[in-house]
Amino acid sequence: MKNLFKNCAFILLFTTVLVSCSSSDDTFNENNIKLNGESFTVASASIVGISLGEDGHSGITLVSGNSAQVKTLTIDVPTFTKETIANTYSFPEEEGVLALDDFLTRYTYFENNSSVSTGLKSGTVTVKHNGDNNYSVTMDLLMNDDSTFKGTYTNDFQVIFSNNQ
Repeated sequence: MKNLFKNCAFILLFTTVLVSCSSSDDTFNENNIKLNGESFTVASASIVGISLGEDGHSGITLVSGNSAQVKTLTIDVPTFTKETIANTYSFPEEEGVLALDDFLTRYTYFENNSSVSTGLKSGTVTVKHNGDNNYSVTMDLLMNDDSTFKGTYTNDFQVIFSNNQ
């Protein structure tokens, strides 16, 4: 009877460990991005890389908001393939680091029927590819209107790379 109890306890413990280690735990999820010190809750994330010949770029877009207001951060980087997007980028450009596009990196805020958009003043972004469509984007950005984005977003992105030679 004692061995039966031990075996049942072992099976219960083993099953609990298996359930807690399900495949959903294999996806990395994190969002600690702050916009001006306040939480920037990402509702949608995408990466679109496009090229024609040897020139192209990727837009990493993070969207936060609701039906009354939408806040969008688009980060533009000079790489355009799944194999090369994982990198560190900065503006102004630092030696040995790829350049962020200060004009195409934009923070746009829509509320009611109006919008405000501002470009990048300075900052650094690091992109890490975690597998499949899961990416980590770590940022420390200062926009021209003095808005700041700091933190990391890790999750599955909608990803499209369209590279034409």
